[in-house]
Amino acid sequence: MARLNRAAIFVSGLLLASTASSDTLTPYELLDRMNEAVRQLDYEGRFVVQTANRLDAMYIVHRVKQGTEKERVVWLTGQPREIIRSDEAVACRLPGRDTQINVGLRANGRSFSPLRGVSSSQLDASYQIEMLEPGRVAGRDSHQILIRPRDDLRYGYRLFVDQASALPLQSIMFDELQQAVSHMMFVELRVGHAITPIEHDLSAMQLAKADPDDHLSVERLTAPGWVFPELPPGFHLNVHRRKAVAGGAGERDHFIFSDGLATVSVYVQRADGDGGLSGVSRLGAAKAVGRRMGDQEVIAVGEVPTKTLYWFTQNIQAATR
Repeated sequence: MARLNRAAIFVSGLLLASTASSDTLTPYELLDRMNEAVRQLDYEGRFVVQTANRLDAMYIVHRVKQGTEKERVVWLTGQPREIIRSDEAVACRLPGRDTQINVGLRANGRSFSPLRGVSSSQLDASYQIEMLEPGRVAGRDSHQILIRPRDDLRYGYRLFVDQASALPLQSIMFDELQQAVSHMMFVELRVGHAITPIEHDLSAMQLAKADPDDHLSVERLTAPGWVFPELPPGFHLNVHRRKAVAGGAGERDHFIFSDGLATVSVYVQRADGDGGLSGVSRLGAAKAVGRRMGDQEVIAVGEVPTKTLYWFTQNIQAATR
C-alpha cells in the first residue's frame, strides 16, 4: 500500500536523520518529524503528568498495523481508567461504570495521549521558535525546542524531542508569567518491534467499535448553525460536526479551532434547566468557559488562557439561512 510505503520511507529517513546534530536541524524540521513519529511509530512507555498539585502516572502503547493506528492509555494512579483507540472508534473505561463509553472517532484522528502533533507551517504567525541546548530524558538524548507565544492568547511550550525516534519525551506548557501550567515527562520509553501487540488484546479492542448509529461523516458535511465573525488571531476552524443529543434534547454543534499547536473546542447546545456551565471551570490543564445565549448554551474548552476562551464564547452568532 502507498501509505505503508510512505511510512517505511519516513522511518528509514528518521533513522538516518538521528545521527544529525541539532546544528543541522531546524526546529520546524524537527517538529514535522515529531508530528509524523507520534502517528506512525510503534512505541510503549510510562510517563508522568503534573497539573497544578496533581501528579498522575500513566502507561501508553501505540502501534501501527497496515497503516492503521491502535492505541491504549492507562492511568496507573488514582481510580482505574483507560482509553482505547482503534481505526473504528474510541472507548473509555471509567471507575464506577459497568460498561465502557464509546465516544466515536476523535476529530482528525488525534490521539488522547499527551504526545501531540503540531502543524509547523502554521506556527510562525503565533509563535517564536528556537532550538536550545540538547538534553536527556528517560535515559535518551534529546533535542530541546522553545516555542514562545507572540501574544497572551496562547501558552508557550518547551519540548524535549528524542534524537533517535523524534518522539516527544518531555513537554512543559507555561503561561505568560513563565509559570508551568502542565508538565509531561516519560520515565521509560521503548520504540520499535518489542512493543505489546495491542491488536491481539481483544478485551480492549472489542470495546472500540463504531456505533452503527453514528453518522459522523454526514454530520461533518452539515452546514453549521452558528458562525464566528471574528476569531482570535492565528486560530482557524479545523472541524465542525453536529450530532443529536441523547434523550431527544435537540442537537449539539461541535467546532474545533487550532493555531497549529493550541486547540479549542466550542460546543453549542440547548441549555438545560439548571442554567448549565457559567463562568470558568478547570479540567486539569484545560479550562472551560460557559455562556447562556437565549435558550442555547455555549461552552469553550481548551488548554489556552481564559481570555481566549471568552473570545470564542463572545464572538458567536446564529448563521443566516
